[in-house]
Amino acid sequence: MSKTHKHHPKTPPQPKAKPAPKPEAKPMSSGTAWSIGAVALAAGAGIAAFLSRGRIAALLSGSQSEGHVPTDLLDPNRNADDRAVADFRPDMSAKMTPAEREALRPATGPAPSLVSDRGTMNAQTGAAN
Repeated sequence: MSKTHKHHPKTPPQPKAKPAPKPEAKPMSSGTAWSIGAVALAAGAGIAAFLSRGRIAALLSGSQSEGHVPTDLLDPNRNADDRAVADFRPDMSAKMTPAEREALRPATGPAPSLVSDRGTMNAQTGAAN
């Protein structure tokens, strides 16, 4: 008397039927192609306008919105050894403010890491572990 298990039926499995063939895709109509092209063109124009906002107005106005004309750099007799105008030279005898001193202080402390135990004995490998 043979026992059949649930996962081993007596009849062999039937071969799978072939999948139905996919229907052929219709060619795109010219109206659809023109619509897709118009949407792509409008999207490109919108992105270009967003990226160049402010620059177009500055070009059309003809005046610079910020800064000044660097007259000292326009001098044709100026070379690399010339010093800046006295108003623009740093005062080497000026006292440093505490905020400036703090900004120039070297960074101390552990280096940033994604691993929390970096630098501890758990992270090191060797004979001493």
